[in-house]
Amino acid sequence: MSARSPIPRLRRLLRTLRTPRRPQSLTVLVLLAVAAALLLWRSEGMDNYEENLTLNLGTDIVGVVVTVFVIGPLISRAQEGRVREHTRLDYEWFSAQVYGSTSNVKVLDTFSNVFGPQFSERLFRGIKAATGHGARVQILLLDPDSLAVILRGRELGEQSADIRRDIMRNLRTLDRFARRLDENSRQLLEVRLCSTSPGVTLYRWDERSLVSFLTVGRLSGEGVQLEVAVRSPLGAFVEQRFDELWQQSKPMERFTHLSVTLVDATDGRREFSCRFVHVDDCLYIAGHDLVSYMARHRLDQLSAFSDVLSGSGAHELIVVDDESELHRLLMQHFAEKYDASAAAFVELRPPVLVRE
Repeated sequence: MSARSPIPRLRRLLRTLRTPRRPQSLTVLVLLAVAAALLLWRSEGMDNYEENLTLNLGTDIVGVVVTVFVIGPLISRAQEGRVREHTRLDYEWFSAQVYGSTSNVKVLDTFSNVFGPQFSERLFRGIKAATGHGARVQILLLDPDSLAVILRGRELGEQSADIRRDIMRNLRTLDRFARRLDENSRQLLEVRLCSTSPGVTLYRWDERSLVSFLTVGRLSGEGVQLEVAVRSPLGAFVEQRFDELWQQSKPMERFTHLSVTLVDATDGRREFSCRFVHVDDCLYIAGHDLVSYMARHRLDQLSAFSDVLSGSGAHELIVVDDESELHRLLMQHFAEKYDASAAAFVELRPPVLVRE
């Protein structure tokens, strides 16, 4: 199909017409329609009414065609290169833009106050409306366990543990929101984690976006935001960066839950989805159903398998002493990650560390 084909423009026009309008715009549209109908009714007694009506309607249609396919694209092309500055990131204003989105919503940041208690509910109403219109929502945050968190903490003059806690608060909020969505909306919402510092931030709605940079000593949302068109040079650059990080990222579910299969030498196998924490490069899982299953079987006949575990083959299950210092440390890490408590922890020890 030729690049000059009017079909894409027609599709954009139809999408624009389907975009929700403010009540004021609808009121003006209704008043104009009523006024046009009255004028046509009053003119019905004129001589050559049908000929005059046909001539005027034909002229108006030509004007509409010229406006849509000639003047409109010229204005849009001129606006694409325009950059509008915002003194800071207005989370409420961004949420309002998300509400009317029909194609794409993207967020790229280390963590974001837009998912905090003050702004999250308004944003989530916007996301729910956007997914109802068929928009795809992609949220990309920094992996709390990545080295990039330590680097960002140094840039901000804060402890990396503080940055990590802020990211995990965002993830818990997003996880609770995702569970409230219906199946169709949930499929359109994706939350992923990247392990590389993005260097930039992105808040996109349809064909517009707010772009900023990760600066030293200040959160990105506190600095100047550049509002640009997605197809502008700056917008295209940030979109490319987002796509690169998205391809290398992992789903949020892989940070919050671990799929583990326990195999009994005499009694088959069973799959579990467990919460987990890392301490000193060791992996510990927790789960009431998992512990109950282990209590009904002999530990020396149980082994654990998972596609995401380090090493290959069976992992040994080691129950952590609930009166040990390690258990208290695990409870602290678990509470920071999930804002919840766990009664028992089980270490998954790789084959290379299994002791004879």
